[in-house]
Formats: sequence, C-alpha cells, structure tokens
Amino acid sequence: MNSKTYRWCAVPQCTNTSIKTPNKLFIFVPYNKTTRYKWLKLAKRDLKGILPRTQLYFCEDHFDLPNDMENYMQYNLMGSVSQIRMKPGCIPSKYYCQPDRRKRTADTTKPEYVVKKQR
Repeated sequence: MNSKTYRWCAVPQCTNTSIKTPNKLFIFVPYNKTTRYKWLKLAKRDLKGILPRTQLYFCEDHFDLPNDMENYMQYNLMGSVSQIRMKPGCIPSKYYCQPDRRKRTADTTKPEYVVKKQR
C-alpha cells in the first residue's frame, strides 16, 4: 500500500485509518452497483450523498481474510502484496465496532427450563 495515500474505513463507527492503524489492510469497495450496494447496506452505511464513483474502503477487521482474500497466502508469507485481490462474491461480515449489533447477536438468554435445570 502506498504510504502517502490516506485511507479510512467507510463502515460507520469504525475508527481505523491509514494513519492511526498503518499496518491494517484497506479493501476497496467495488464499483459494481449491486456489490457496492450490498456491502454498504450490510455496513449500515447511509447511501445518500455517496456518488457511484467515490473511492471507499473497508478495513480488514470486517473480513475473514484467510477465506475472503485470493492472495492471502502470498500476503501472509511475504508480508505485503502489490494488489489485494478478494474472492468473487465475498462480503464483509464482521461489524464488532457497531455496539448495537453486538447486543443483538450476543443476546444469549437461556430458556427458563435450562436455568431451572441448572439450579
């Protein structure tokens, strides 16, 4: 990655930038209309005001890199790659930076009978 290029994660509430976290990978949000819409919708990003050709990036925290990145092995062995290639159809799936999602997915209330049985 070019060290002179400033990049920031387009996921709401994610604070990663190329200055604050210089060792993180920033994955380009594709220009393909359906893929781009899907990525931004999953990230709960407001689509108003974003032009179709605006360069947006998601940081590596939102992907399962070993499974989503085509040249992950090369990146892992060499420490860097000239271009990050994502597998076709991969989508960002991790949104730990958004607290409202954590509450919904971490809601592990046990059924009453399980609690009763444990007592």
